[in-house]
Amino acid sequence: MASKNIEELIKEQKIQAILDRTLKNRFKGKLISRVEYFKISMGTKVIIYCARPRLVLGRANENLDEIKKIVENVANVKEPIIEVVGVENPLLDSEIVADLIASQIERYGNRAIRRIMQRVMEQVMRAGALGIEVRVTGKIIGDRTSTIREQKGYIKKSGELNKIIGKSIRHAKLPSGVVGVQVRILKPTDKLPDRIKIKDLSEIKPEELEKIDPSLLEKLAKQGS
Repeated sequence: MASKNIEELIKEQKIQAILDRTLKNRFKGKLISRVEYFKISMGTKVIIYCARPRLVLGRANENLDEIKKIVENVANVKEPIIEVVGVENPLLDSEIVADLIASQIERYGNRAIRRIMQRVMEQVMRAGALGIEVRVTGKIIGDRTSTIREQKGYIKKSGELNKIIGKSIRHAKLPSGVVGVQVRILKPTDKLPDRIKIKDLSEIKPEELEKIDPSLLEKLAKQGS
């Protein structure tokens, strides 16, 4: 029974990964963050997280039928339930930002790459990010592969931080070839191992203080008197 559940879970994860890739490729530039797929009592449900639901669904939900067909073909199901949800802060989502940069590069061309990177990075920092790094790699100009890298704010490379910082890769098609767009964003909610906050005694609950040192309760009481 347990092995069957594990097999089912692995199958669902594979379907979710394929749906995520397929929908992002089909609706490139529509700023999709991620796709979730799971079974419910009523059948199958797919949630698409994005910057703006209307951008994905189109006018009068004109794209909804196509999304359903994609899900039906990939997951081999009928009448899936589709939900499109807007994320809270799109400019702090590395998937959305990578898609935004890649789609603008395709629209404005290779000579605008650095300008596009700078403009979007400034928007991300204004949205509250602690730092952002963008790399564009490929045949940008000519036949030789090159990389343009830009960084703003705090982006420190280490093994621990690589697990914390959101990293996403998208691709843009140019006349010179395909270029990869890699985005790493450090959000204000990310906990950094080298940033330690020292709490004041008044911020700590009495039961926590007692565990640390019972005498601290007396000090806190004296401060309050």
